[in-house]
Amino acid sequence: MNKLLSTLILSAGMSLSATAATSLLDSSIVGYSDFASQTADFGTLKDSVSITSDDSNLTLSGITFNGYGANNRDVMSVTMVLDLTKINTPDAYTALFNAKNSSVSWGVGLNTDRKLQGLWNNTSYNGPVVDTPLGTEGSLTISVVTGDLGTRIYFGDSATYYSNSGLKFGNQQIDQILMDAGLAESIEQLYIHDSLLSQEQVGQLMSEIASIPEPATASLGLLGLAALMMRRRRA
Repeated sequence: MNKLLSTLILSAGMSLSATAATSLLDSSIVGYSDFASQTADFGTLKDSVSITSDDSNLTLSGITFNGYGANNRDVMSVTMVLDLTKINTPDAYTALFNAKNSSVSWGVGLNTDRKLQGLWNNTSYNGPVVDTPLGTEGSLTISVVTGDLGTRIYFGDSATYYSNSGLKFGNQQIDQILMDAGLAESIEQLYIHDSLLSQEQVGQLMSEIASIPEPATASLGLLGLAALMMRRRRA
């Protein structure tokens, strides 16, 4: 029984990856089903990504995060689940994530109206701006996709998105992704693709993300099963 209990406890730590082994999650270049752990459990290059932190940012590095599409335009998709209860409305535009190298940066931030807005070269871009402010309760999945036709911000599902054709770039190797330290703790899950996810793929990815149990739920379920089995044996 002790051996069985140990096995179930070990499985609690492994169940998250096993349960969520689906195609778009695995085809990411790096993915975190529990971003607070800073340990990637998905992605083709997950073992090469390092995370460092300082007072200003949490920085992902170690790989090239983007790919290339038509006309050598950079293509990239960043998808994250946000805990809205941990996001304070900023006093000034604040980057949620900033994908960059030494000469260019791209991403999305939160403005003083609590709306998501595009980022270009470390400052807010005039579009796209999400019409709906972030709520203050629950979780929200967003996906920010850039490529040949510009940038889209998907807001909660694949049918709701905001776009700007001018927010695009090419011939750049993105080798860092910075998360503002004040917003990083609100990120529950994070997935990065070096490809231009289609609207259909964004919907599929969001479905796969939604199927991942919270770490605490998966662990408690297995530990509860172990306790029940021990109780039945004593009886």
